[in-house]
Amino acid sequence: MPERYKALQHSYEQLEADFHMLANSIPQLAWMTRPDGWIFWYNQRWFDYTGTTLEEMQGWGWRQVHHPDHVDRVIERISQAFETGEPWEDTFPLKSKDGEYRWFLSRAVPIRDSDGNIIRWFGTNTDVTEQKRLEERQALLMREIDHRAKNVLAVAQSVVSLTRAETVEGYKEAVEGRIGSLTRAHSLLAASRWDGANLHALLQEETEPFNSGDECRVTLKGDSVLLAPDAAQSLALIFHELATNAAKYGALSHQSGHLDVTWTSERDAVHICWRESGGQAVAAPEQTGFGTRLLERIIAGAPGGTLKRTWHETGLQVDIEIAASDAQPDEMARQAESKKQTQPRKAQPLILVVEDEPLTAMDLEVRLQDAGFEVIGPVDSVASAREMIGDLKLDIALLDSNLSGERSYGLAEDLVSSGIPVVFCTGYEELDELPDILRECAIVPKPFRNDTLFGTISAAMKPPGRPQG
Repeated sequence: MPERYKALQHSYEQLEADFHMLANSIPQLAWMTRPDGWIFWYNQRWFDYTGTTLEEMQGWGWRQVHHPDHVDRVIERISQAFETGEPWEDTFPLKSKDGEYRWFLSRAVPIRDSDGNIIRWFGTNTDVTEQKRLEERQALLMREIDHRAKNVLAVAQSVVSLTRAETVEGYKEAVEGRIGSLTRAHSLLAASRWDGANLHALLQEETEPFNSGDECRVTLKGDSVLLAPDAAQSLALIFHELATNAAKYGALSHQSGHLDVTWTSERDAVHICWRESGGQAVAAPEQTGFGTRLLERIIAGAPGGTLKRTWHETGLQVDIEIAASDAQPDEMARQAESKKQTQPRKAQPLILVVEDEPLTAMDLEVRLQDAGFEVIGPVDSVASAREMIGDLKLDIALLDSNLSGERSYGLAEDLVSSGIPVVFCTGYEELDELPDILRECAIVPKPFRNDTLFGTISAAMKPPGRPQG
């Protein structure tokens, strides 16, 4: 063999060895095809990932490692690229030798000769699984932030809607105070990444103005208790209302007055005692104000919660018990039966309201009652709703889509199947994974507008084609 030929052969072998070393060293899976798309070569990383052989994968054999939900789309798009000669790009899952599907960003470009004819295609698959998961987490996070922001706006809207005052200045002061209370609670929750808020810190925020300077007119004492986010926001408003009333009419309106707040935690319950002293004699108010309704809605209306107010000669005492666990079915049945006995069926449209944010629930109840509806609830869980309904003949149901992490879809399906229209109220832009039977249900976004709320309810109660009379 001539030396020149040997040198050329050695050079070719070296180039081939260098190519394979380079191709097997890149982090991507790589492959080459004939002009018509028939794959004739893969790098070693492809075989290491898929656990296959060239005999299994050559030609169009690669289809067997593609996810069945995506393979038809991939075939269609890459076939079109082979026909047109346009570069190809797609993202899809590929099955590993362990049976796990991971996501890959895949690209292929045509290799042309000097005349512009395609002589082969070169393609790569880059693992983007972690990037895709990060993007999905970011999308979920942004969706949750949007949802939470809208719920906060709905609560603020409820504060504005429910506040009453005799003067503009009084109204402004009341709204600013209540929004400020929510803001302080929100800051505590944000500091804990929304894991909860410390009860002592929450009380300290609301009573700090009375402990300024050398005076210490408020005593706080109790166990270390972490309140769930929803409970923290609600209790912040309750403490704000109690402190405001104490400053205007109660013990803290007198220089000698004092406030003691104590609490204990026992198993699933927290007991809070708010006791004012050193002031003048107080009596039960003649009218039910915002604070009283809030107390009753959040505490006395909650399963397992108890509320007792006592007007002593020297000040008000409020005893609150918050139960962490849900009420037992027999207790819920008792409450449902009691409500049916005390609130007989009227000629008004009967609407079930399921909403887990207490202030938003209060706002909805007032709006609906003012509009002529008889409200069943509001209740804050699917179980409570089922117990409350009993054998009542509802005209319509207004359901929060997400009740502290529990979806109301199952309840909605049962209602729709029974011929009862359902309207979802939600802070989400879209509702995920809605069953087919619920896809026609109307949605009212939070925060609410009266024209949207009642227009949607009216349309849902009288859909096209529904018999009237």
